[in-house]
Amino acid sequence: MNNKGQLGNLQGIILTLVVVGVLLGAGFFILGTFAEEINARNDYTNGTTFLAVNNTIGAMENIPNLLPLVVIIAMVVIILALVFTIPGARGG
Repeated sequence: MNNKGQLGNLQGIILTLVVVGVLLGAGFFILGTFAEEINARNDYTNGTTFLAVNNTIGAMENIPNLLPLVVIIAMVVIILALVFTIPGARGG
């Protein structure tokens, strides 16, 4: 059976994006809860724990901004794959 022109990998791309989104959400939730717990206990014995949590949250804030770019790149790759699998598209 000829599978040219089908979107077989689309499900994998969508599943990967959903898993990344869920893991980022869980990570933000856990780190936020941890920072709130440090604040509630006023546990600033050395200050490095609170600073480390805040630095990690700050570094992770940039990742969700890149997800739309990943979606656009995936769509372009799918469109190019469809164009190049159409019979006669390359003139041959």
